[in-house]
Amino acid sequence: MALSLSEEKIVLVVDDDLTNRMVLCALLKDSGYGFIQATNGEEAVKAVEENHVDIILLDVMMPVMDGYQAAKIIKSRQSRFIPIIFLTAMTDESALAKCIDSGGDDFLTKPFNHVLLNSKIDSMLRIGALYKNIEEQNEEIKEQNLQVQQEMILTQKLFQKIIRNDLRGEKTGLQYSMSPMSMFNGDLILAEKNQTSGLDVLIGDFTGHGLSAAIGALPVSDVFHSMTQKCFSFVDMLAEANSKLIELLPTHMFMAGGLISIDRSNNVLSVVNAGLPDMYLFRKGEIIHTFKSKNIPLGISKLASSQFEIEMHTLEYGDRLIAASDGIMEANNSDAEMYGLDRMLKVFENTDQGTDLFDAILTSCSQFCKGAEQTDDITLLEVAHQEQIEFASDKEFSYEQRVASDWALQFSLDIKSLRQFDVLPYIMQAVNQLQPLESGRNSVHTVLTEMFANALDHGILKLDSSMKNTPQGYMDFYQEKQKRLESMEEGNIQISLRHELNGEGGGRLSLNLMDSGEGYDFKNTNTDKNAYSGRGLKLVSSLCTEMKVLGKGNSVMAYYDWGIKKS
Repeated sequence: MALSLSEEKIVLVVDDDLTNRMVLCALLKDSGYGFIQATNGEEAVKAVEENHVDIILLDVMMPVMDGYQAAKIIKSRQSRFIPIIFLTAMTDESALAKCIDSGGDDFLTKPFNHVLLNSKIDSMLRIGALYKNIEEQNEEIKEQNLQVQQEMILTQKLFQKIIRNDLRGEKTGLQYSMSPMSMFNGDLILAEKNQTSGLDVLIGDFTGHGLSAAIGALPVSDVFHSMTQKCFSFVDMLAEANSKLIELLPTHMFMAGGLISIDRSNNVLSVVNAGLPDMYLFRKGEIIHTFKSKNIPLGISKLASSQFEIEMHTLEYGDRLIAASDGIMEANNSDAEMYGLDRMLKVFENTDQGTDLFDAILTSCSQFCKGAEQTDDITLLEVAHQEQIEFASDKEFSYEQRVASDWALQFSLDIKSLRQFDVLPYIMQAVNQLQPLESGRNSVHTVLTEMFANALDHGILKLDSSMKNTPQGYMDFYQEKQKRLESMEEGNIQISLRHELNGEGGGRLSLNLMDSGEGYDFKNTNTDKNAYSGRGLKLVSSLCTEMKVLGKGNSVMAYYDWGIKKS
């Protein structure tokens, strides 16, 4: 933008000759400029420090301090741009070059042309205005960058707090490594202890990386933790997470994901692979099963719980499941070669002990990519099935504002209700609201789950648990269960829960489930809790104070006693 001469600018005139100063000041006044005078370089330096000066007309040869020295000092002390035009009688090239080297921005030889002087002043003021504009913009950008950086740090802490539930450790069997390409990770790992004392683990890989990719982690984390803690099945959780992502993400974004669930009651692994690379079950030095992607990634299309394809496999202690995002296979070295699947599988072949597998894969990838720039988020996960596990972060559910009381609940579910929804999470929520069971919450849910499965699977649907002796049989069992449930025309389950205080700081929760089935000869049934078949009632008996099978075998009564934990 052109500078208006009506906007008075202050010019510092520096010359030891009075006549020269008077002539210059008169010209400046006629042109609409304000002015300040100085007789030598020292006075010029002081004038600049004490006054606002827009431009300096500086003589070279002066007593006390010459123009060269004054220019150097002024330029070194001022943070803003103040143009300096040297006025000199010297015409040799070396002297003129010295003017520029000393900090001058232009020069004019004496005697000078008045029109040319005004042009140079106007030109320098325009440059000064441009410098000022750039400085203001730089300062604004600096402030904005600082604000963005502070917001990014705050957002990162928020993300970490929301999605953090780190259950890694030798005693839990879970370990993983996440290496984000930028501040925010587009990969996601969530873990929760399930009701069998096993683990439910969700691994996700959003399209892209950085904040735009990580933003989907918030709703997925919320759905995963809340629904798992409320005892919903993992396929119900996946369906809800999928719906949330469809609502939130733009059409070009989605989440490739995998759900890993270890059922410690039955030693069974369940996997839903939705767009991730193959997952591998490693046992005694070899891969015994590969879980390929059989589902579309989340966030693309609406899916009901029943539409997720689940793969199951029986587990032995010492088994390890390895899962990874595509970042590890697509990691590049300095020659732009990808690490690739073959190199990863070679690590499996060269690793005899499963305990070394996780570290061996990470080391192999790291050595291959040494010196190369990371091009994607890299995530590797291992879940080991161990005989003894311990969760350091086990929570005791304490409800300080609720007082134990006497209460009773009854539910009557016909075949349509049993077919349409999973009632157990809602019953558990009611129990949690009514009763401060503290750390017994998981035990009560396990008892209720086993009793309900006994009533539905065996009492009404007449399924034989011996089908679950093999991995394929395990899957066939649940497919047949769904088939019979959809075709069954009659059947019902009665659920009764009653809580009574015992007057000793505790109470008894009574659970009775009765089904409309034909019953069975319960006195001669093997209920060994270590067998894959059976009705699971041995587990119920081990968790409760007392358990009874009543009537013709179609009614089970269990009593769970609890006491106030003394500090």
